[in-house]
Amino acid sequence: MPREILLTKEGYERKKAELERLERRLYQEIPDRLKEAKVHGGDLRENKEYLYLKEEQEYIEREVRRLRELLDNARIISEDEISSDQVGIGTRVILEDMESGQFETYTLVSPVEVDLLQNRIGIDSPVGEALMGHSKGETIVVQAPAGQIRYRILGLERG
Repeated sequence: MPREILLTKEGYERKKAELERLERRLYQEIPDRLKEAKVHGGDLRENKEYLYLKEEQEYIEREVRRLRELLDNARIISEDEISSDQVGIGTRVILEDMESGQFETYTLVSPVEVDLLQNRIGIDSPVGEALMGHSKGETIVVQAPAGQIRYRILGLERG
């Protein structure tokens, strides 16, 4: 039996939009481009454009299957399940680096919805693991490749 995958509402919507985009490419754009590549004639085994499109089609088919399975097994975390008292999935955390004094804000998410550009880190990352279950005002220590990093938790919000 497939295991349940916890997603934030935003994460679920992002994955759903990604699936729709890939399905559009798979069922509309690529078939049109394949027809066009066939028209350019010759032996299809030597038609580089056609071969590239077939590889792209196979890759997108795998991604569509993966996303459908993920969404089929997903459970959206309700607002009530996201704590503003303790760090967990869906919590936005404001941290202060104890050494540099710099501030960082992260939202903790399940590993399938990590987006480092949006400061959405996984609960399985070193920082995520160190934060889980802690509260505002606490100090945590993160084991990083460059050594230990100490953070003070300045605030928690529902992500």
